[in-house]
Amino acid sequence: MIHRPDGRWEGRYSVVVDGRRVQRSVYAAREREAVAKLAEMVAKRDTGQLQLRGPRLTVAEWLDAWLVDCQGRVRPTTLQRYSDITRLHLAPSLGSHQITALTPQHVNAFLTAKLAAGLAPRTVAHLRAVLRTALTAAMATDLVTRNAAQLARPPKVPAPDRKDWTAADVEAVLAAVADTDEEAPVAVSLLAGLRQGEVLGLRWADIDLAGHSLQVRQALQRQAVEPGSRRRDFVAVEPKSRTSRRRVPLNDRLDTILMAHRAREAAKRSVLGLAPLQAGEYAFTATDCRPIEGTALTKRFEKRLGDAGLPARTWHDLRHGFASRLADSGVDLLVISRLLGHSGVGITATTYTRDPRAQMQDAVARLG
Repeated sequence: MIHRPDGRWEGRYSVVVDGRRVQRSVYAAREREAVAKLAEMVAKRDTGQLQLRGPRLTVAEWLDAWLVDCQGRVRPTTLQRYSDITRLHLAPSLGSHQITALTPQHVNAFLTAKLAAGLAPRTVAHLRAVLRTALTAAMATDLVTRNAAQLARPPKVPAPDRKDWTAADVEAVLAAVADTDEEAPVAVSLLAGLRQGEVLGLRWADIDLAGHSLQVRQALQRQAVEPGSRRRDFVAVEPKSRTSRRRVPLNDRLDTILMAHRAREAAKRSVLGLAPLQAGEYAFTATDCRPIEGTALTKRFEKRLGDAGLPARTWHDLRHGFASRLADSGVDLLVISRLLGHSGVGITATTYTRDPRAQMQDAVARLG
């Protein structure tokens, strides 16, 4: 075992690849963890379980194999995004390198070129993140011993310029969509903090008006019916993370809006000659009572704001408005995190922590 200058422990073992003996390493923060990892890799080597491939495997070849392995492991929309980034950016620029020869310097040059070509820093950071994920998978199969994308310098991404919401802002937006098909879904995001896909995935069984709460169980997406197909259909998927499955309380304002919306949905079904509203029906539907397509809903919402002379806002701004008003009211970040369904309170703290200077002064003043 070697205790490295960076504080990690390294264990080394050898394997035979293409007739040559090659040294490989495992790393861990603690010595006993490194010993366990080394024992595991030696056992896999000795039993023929290591997937050893020659050094001539290119980055492009690995990316193709990785995308195949991702099928069924990630959401179809995520897989499509990975595929697009690989096809348009990673493979053309880095694909010819042998995967074992890819260095952080190669990745740094790639990121710099993408920034120079005019891509936004956030987009370039996402390219790096996808490459890092692919190389992490390569490390897990013992193809490489380090992650060149992880070691590369990430681009500086400016913090999003999100405007805080006031009570007047909330009233103005709700007034702009009042008595329209957009009112109820807008209100659920603005007054309960749901993501758009979570809103569209709600069924009436998930909304307890008498109990003043709703349950997030799924999200609704429109996906290709099969890989490569242009035909798309609505698919209910798991929420974004485990903590996204949550119960959210409803205030009186949202209760009233949802009760009026339910009456309109029932009347719409009656006019169309459909069966009475059932608990399993989607809560928010188009004019034909089919599910709503998110992009179309967003465009209608943005048009309502424009017609009312209000500043442009994205749909995600509604969720941000919900959270920022809670933060401004002094609600504990853990509570906000649970309401939003964040995977950890750190995400909430990074986005919604206010300037602490006033709180620091008040805290010291309490000591007398």
